Amino acid sequence: MNKETFLQNYIDIEIKNFIKTDKNKKLADLLKDYEIYKAKFTSTDVLEIIDYLTAKDIIIRQPLYKHLIYPVLSEQVEQNNVNAIKGLLKLDQHLVSYQGYTKDTKYSSRTLLEKGFNISPDDRELLELYEIQTREYLNYTLHEIPIGVIYRTDGATIEQCVELINKTEKYEILCKKLKLDKSELIQECKYYYSAYKNYLSIYTNYKNFADYLDKECEHLK
Repeated sequence: MNKETFLQNYIDIEIKNFIKTDKNKKLADLLKDYEIYKAKFTSTDVLEIIDYLTAKDIIIRQPLYKHLIYPVLSEQVEQNNVNAIKGLLKLDQHLVSYQGYTKDTKYSSRTLLEKGFNISPDDRELLELYEIQTREYLNYTLHEIPIGVIYRTDGATIEQCVELINKTEKYEILCKKLKLDKSELIQECKYYYSAYKNYLSIYTNYKNFADYLDKECEHLK
């Protein structure tokens, strides 16, 4: 089974089947056929499949990731293939889900980025993927404002606020390198991280962080 046949079969399953159980069964059969014929897809084949499905807004289902995308690309990551690294980074949410049910934590977005930059430090696409991931995380840390600043899954500590301030400064340098204007997000991050750090040192004087902001800080324009 070649790449074109496999891809067309996958697309047909996605767009011509509306009952979930039927779709899942046909996808399982397709992947079983792939295993039986042991199609030797290259990393280039897999990257082209990813790009095509993404461009056509066709869902990349987790079984496809598990049985084809991750095995092929992760093997190439071991061979220091930067394009394979970028392929996994583009599907970072699939990677998180994959790790959740396989407990395979060999790679994370952070380790993939580090490996990629060690190989090709000025690769623009890698830098853009890093920018997207950083921007999404910075936005996440602010999504509970004015309740507080989030760090991972909890409220940030004073030390973690300092870490976030440093992360923002690095993000600002990255944006300048990529000639991106993310000044609004950067200013919000600097403002709220500093404010929350100060609040944590004197929080007993206020009802909550919102109260601190109202009494001590000027509102962002």
